[in-house]
Amino acid sequence: MLLTGAAFGQATTLWLTPPCLAMLRLCPNQTLAQLAEFGVRCVVDSDEDCPVPADALCADELLSLRTQCHQILVF
Repeated sequence: MLLTGAAFGQATTLWLTPPCLAMLRLCPNQTLAQLAEFGVRCVVDSDEDCPVPADALCADELLSLRTQCHQILVF
């Protein structure tokens, strides 16, 4: 879904929460590392260490991102 939205020019952001990052660290696959090449922006809380390229945002920036979104999908 992320790639489809980005392919059609929708601003697409993937917020990697702590539980997502914990699972990501267990995966040997670097698929998410390629999302930026397809126009998907990855973000994490500034306190988190992320194994893939992502913008570290403070709590206020994450809240602002959430309130500005037109659609939020939770997986």
